[in-house]
Amino acid sequence: MNFRFFLLIFLLVHSLSGLAPPLAAQNLGWALDPHAGINGAMLQPASTVANPHDWDLNLAAFSLDVANNYAFFRQASGLGLLRDLRSTERVAIDDTEFAVGIGSKTYQYDFPTHQRRIFARVAADVLGPALSVQLGEYTRVGVFTRLRAVASTRDLDPVLGYYAYEAQPRGIPIPAGTIYAAGAAWGEAGIHLARAIPLADGELRVGANLRRLFPAEGASLFNPEDGRLIRQENNDSLVVVNARTDLSLTDGLRSSNANFTSKGRGWGTDLGIQYAWGYNPSGGYRYVLGLAVLDLGSLRFGGNAESHRFENQGEVLLIGDDYSFTTPESIDTALQQLSQVVYGSPTQSLVGDAFTVGLPAALSLQFALRPVQEVQLALAYRGDLPLREQQLSSGSSLTLAAHYSKWWYGGGLTAAWQDGAGFNVGFQLRGGPVFLGTDRLLGTVLPAARLQSGGFFLGLRIHDFGGKGRRGGGGKSRGRSGGSSGRVKCYEF
Repeated sequence: MNFRFFLLIFLLVHSLSGLAPPLAAQNLGWALDPHAGINGAMLQPASTVANPHDWDLNLAAFSLDVANNYAFFRQASGLGLLRDLRSTERVAIDDTEFAVGIGSKTYQYDFPTHQRRIFARVAADVLGPALSVQLGEYTRVGVFTRLRAVASTRDLDPVLGYYAYEAQPRGIPIPAGTIYAAGAAWGEAGIHLARAIPLADGELRVGANLRRLFPAEGASLFNPEDGRLIRQENNDSLVVVNARTDLSLTDGLRSSNANFTSKGRGWGTDLGIQYAWGYNPSGGYRYVLGLAVLDLGSLRFGGNAESHRFENQGEVLLIGDDYSFTTPESIDTALQQLSQVVYGSPTQSLVGDAFTVGLPAALSLQFALRPVQEVQLALAYRGDLPLREQQLSSGSSLTLAAHYSKWWYGGGLTAAWQDGAGFNVGFQLRGGPVFLGTDRLLGTVLPAARLQSGGFFLGLRIHDFGGKGRRGGGGKSRGRSGGSSGRVKCYEF
């Protein structure tokens, strides 16, 4: 088995265990809804100036996104797996038959044979309380709080895929590229500002979110591409040649008494710009084009964190049976064992008590068309913006969304090409204070032939009861037609 890869995955998954609440990636289907309000600011900070509500208060919004292209379950759904796990404590893994027994049910798993670069991601988000308020005709301000947890790898060499790795002859060195894997959980407190600037044929919108970050737990593993080789041996062991590995963890991941408290500092920023044009006689603008740069910043973990460096010249043998992870405390034992193997000392690998994890910086592009006031068609792209080698990943999605949206209710459908490797569909529903949906209907709710991803969102929010006489993308609007401008009515409720 691929010991090195599974060690990496274990650290990522463990970095999220024991932390609450579990929920990240902003679901594009909901963020594109014209009535998303402060929720939409997480995808496009400039969008809130078109919010039809004088104010909107997000009480709590939960989202979860899981995706990978390393392994999959056959004919399964996320809801089905969760239902079976909730009803039993018996889980058995048979790695010879590629089967997982959950209670009385058996799920088959397997590994793809593709040669694409490998990724894995778990992203969770809790937004709220969060509030945005209209000030005057052209300005929107807001405040928000969030809890987030992300664990990810991206762009791993295809040779680390299960079948590709197992097919390599024993004793033959394998070159491997850069590896970066990280997991982090943190809180945020932020302010939001958006402004519309009237133009002759439309309006320019700009927006920003400024966030103070409160890191709680984190882990990172980094291997730069520097001529490193790995060679498989028997009995789940391998030899690393001329390797350098930086491995860092917070103290909560090495202790069974982890708690969700701030253990560092950080800042994050989102910046967005939109151009709206094509006055619609029913109110607002027919076309909107937008660009946003999201999650600029980093998390700095300090205090009782540990940063280790394992660097060897020549060959080092790693025997899989020497490294067991039964409790968080066993991670310290494994680190000491690895330091002993590399340096001849159980403590020499320790090089610091702080480390940094980059936020999942992303680029977002959006285009929306509203043929009539209640209907919007939108195309949006969100993908990683690789500003540095050592940063988290939010994946990528090209999403086509259609929404029917009114003051107290609405719904939408999405079709998306996700993570460059799979097509999925989704839905969004909004009624009164409740909204819910998924961008990954196949695999989350409906069984998928290959279950590799899943995700959902669920939230509760309230807003004004029908503002009168102000601009915006819904209730009242200001627009230009035939060279004249002024306040115009859209529709009443």
